[in-house]
Amino acid sequence: MGILDKVAQKTMSVGKSVAGSAAKVGSSVVSTTQEQTELVQLKSKVNVIEQELNASYVIIGKRFVDYVIESGEMVGIDISDLIPVIDPKLTEKKELEEKIVKLEKEVKDKAVLREKQQAQEEFNKEKAKLDKALAMDVISQDEYDSKLSVLQKKLDSFEEIRKIEKQYDMKLITKEEKEAKLKALLGE
Repeated sequence: MGILDKVAQKTMSVGKSVAGSAAKVGSSVVSTTQEQTELVQLKSKVNVIEQELNASYVIIGKRFVDYVIESGEMVGIDISDLIPVIDPKLTEKKELEEKIVKLEKEVKDKAVLREKQQAQEEFNKEKAKLDKALAMDVISQDEYDSKLSVLQKKLDSFEEIRKIEKQYDMKLITKEEKEAKLKALLGE
């Protein structure tokens, strides 16, 4: 088990190193890095538990094979001494897996929120350009309204656009399908 402790310790050390480096970038990046570090640590603990469980399963299998060879029959064997060792590990593994799912969801939600904030900032910047162009009579009110409508549609359809882009990134749809879906969504 010494090697498993070393792996877990190394994982924590790498995670802490990553968290330390990210502190220079900004608070949102740090919190994301800390969550990623926590995810790595939780997954490492699950891995250690799985290895311990597998060792118990090997013992059970060996006992079964020994019993079958000795008795010549394939009936039940006594593993009651292993159940108290296995049961808490299975419970802890399940709890850790639930924490992992919860933490992964939080990380994803924060990423979506950051992307949405970026989309809002981009909208505000483009709107400011349009406002300036309208004030300088570079574009007409109709052009302004048309362009602003497209920008607003992009902002309002943020979630749908994001889903379409994720589908493309995951190679679930082709580039042509992505472009067609975006065109249909934005009414271009």
